[in-house]
Amino acid sequence: MRKKSDTPLQAKESNTTSKGFERASAILEAARLLLAHDGYAALAMRSVAQQVGVSLSTVQHYYPSRDALIEALLEQTFARYQAGIDERVAAAGAGPRVELFESIIDYFLADLRDQVSSGLFFEIAALANRHPVAAKLFDTMMSRARKTLRNLIHEIDPGLTMAQCEIRGTLIVAQMLGTMLFISETRPQHKELENLAHEATVAITRIAFGR
Repeated sequence: MRKKSDTPLQAKESNTTSKGFERASAILEAARLLLAHDGYAALAMRSVAQQVGVSLSTVQHYYPSRDALIEALLEQTFARYQAGIDERVAAAGAGPRVELFESIIDYFLADLRDQVSSGLFFEIAALANRHPVAAKLFDTMMSRARKTLRNLIHEIDPGLTMAQCEIRGTLIVAQMLGTMLFISETRPQHKELENLAHEATVAITRIAFGR
């Protein structure tokens, strides 16, 4: 498992103070909520500043443009997922690795059910169809997601080739995003689909390991 990466906040020299880190975090959280709930059009730098209660120049000090803000937001999202994976790996210890894999998939699906998380993905995916910078950032995030799953699958079943793990990781990312369309809190809920997330984990485990 790779070492947990620094967050986009920790990587910024100007944010090394506690106050600076908290302010940058507040800016990203405001941007996350605006983008998830109101869409890209509402994600104006001035609107973010108003939500946080700071000046426009303060927001621009940390994130010079809207594209830089979105990039940092996606970096933060991936860092959060990596931290969640690392926590589950540490908690599992030497326990069954397939159960560890299932717990990680459960974690992803639970987060994708969340109104803000799913709203963010829906908006970025739609934006990627018409905005070159968003398309590049979204592709980078999807590539990192499938490579993380590729490495996890190979670690659990080293008998698989890396090429096999790459394809399976890609299929799993597609499966999870497709499942999000039905389990997200932003979508109509159907009683007959109440066990969908569990069945998705079972199906994804079969994709990964053929069991």
